[in-house]
Amino acid sequence: MVIWDWLYCQDILLFMNSGILRNEKTIMNQVNLTNLIDVIHGFSQDIISAKTEDEIFRVLVSGVSQEMNFLDCVVYKVDNQNKILSQVAAFGPSKVSKSEIRNPLQLDFGQGHAGKVAESGNSLKVDDVSESEDYIFDVVQAGSELIVPVKIDNVVYAVITSEHPEKYFYTERHKKLMEVVTSIAVGALVKIHEAEELEIVKEKLEVVLEKKSADLDMAIETLSTQYSTLKYQHQKQQTLIQEVHHRVTNNLQIISSILRLYINQDKPNSMTSLQEVHNRVQAMALIHQNIYKSMEVSLVNINSYLFDLISYLKSTSNGKKVVVDVNVKFDHFGIDILVPLGLYITEIFYYWLKQLEEADEVKLELSFKEGDEQFAYWIIIKDDNQEPFEEKIDLVEAEDVSSTLISALIDQLDGELFQDYHNGNRLKLGFNALF
Repeated sequence: MVIWDWLYCQDILLFMNSGILRNEKTIMNQVNLTNLIDVIHGFSQDIISAKTEDEIFRVLVSGVSQEMNFLDCVVYKVDNQNKILSQVAAFGPSKVSKSEIRNPLQLDFGQGHAGKVAESGNSLKVDDVSESEDYIFDVVQAGSELIVPVKIDNVVYAVITSEHPEKYFYTERHKKLMEVVTSIAVGALVKIHEAEELEIVKEKLEVVLEKKSADLDMAIETLSTQYSTLKYQHQKQQTLIQEVHHRVTNNLQIISSILRLYINQDKPNSMTSLQEVHNRVQAMALIHQNIYKSMEVSLVNINSYLFDLISYLKSTSNGKKVVVDVNVKFDHFGIDILVPLGLYITEIFYYWLKQLEEADEVKLELSFKEGDEQFAYWIIIKDDNQEPFEEKIDLVEAEDVSSTLISALIDQLDGELFQDYHNGNRLKLGFNALF
């Protein structure tokens, strides 16, 4: 639009130079092309320097009036929602007193020339206001008036008006030049509005970020406090657990030491029984030693436990060479199962030594694997002896301590014992882990 306005101004000057416009008074009132460029350039520089909407309006009224020799100029801000116009900037001694607008008007849409332009969105040049029924007297009586809308996105945002006491003062050049100036002002207004909106968004984001940051700091502080509390409680519990297992192990070792004292000084008949009790106590003590080493209360490394248990049992075989091949399909098992299971293995180990009392060497194979539909787990102990045992374990009629203990342990494991001969003597214990 601005380019076409320039061309229009050039056409007017060409007409002036060609002699089509002959009126001497009109020619004297026109500004040549050089002056026109100077007016727009100076106005553009002032508009670019403006930082606020009010500054742009002040540049509009003062810049236009001074460059075009207007006696006064007023800007109405348009409220499209409430359909009213309010004077926000003015130039001229008749309108401004001590930097304040004298008698600021407020118009409705359609009221006065400014109200008509706000409603229609089109520029208006009134050559003789006395012939217009829409003219509204302001401060001084006018002869002519020029009204141009300032439109943003094709919506009237403001209206700029100028009144002059002479009739027919305003020309088409004045109107076109005013439209060019307002189009330049529109670009500056849009940029200021965008900057203001960005500033509002920035302030809102800063508020949100500040609140989020405060919430995050509070959450971090809360979590840090909770973590410190939990860490302290965990360390305390770990210390307590270590202390408990340490004391249990010590107490079992004390019982073991007391039994050993009695074994060393008691009669041969009583010594065997005490030795058997001592071995069972030691089997339980080994479990707690493995718990203490692994720092796990509920689970124990079964391979480590079986290695310690079998090593101890082999050391009590009275010089007989015992070889045990262990094959376990699991890494860890619960303590509630390992205690009766360890005692069961201990009883079976001594049962085997008793059955092979005459043999110089005992070779055993211990397998621990997952079960089937009947049982959850199987633990199988077998040898490579060429002859089956003469005595099988009697869990019903036998009254000896070992058989009674084995029967109780199997019941505790919710299991069932199977004994047969298959390329060697074999004991199979199937059980379910119901702990």
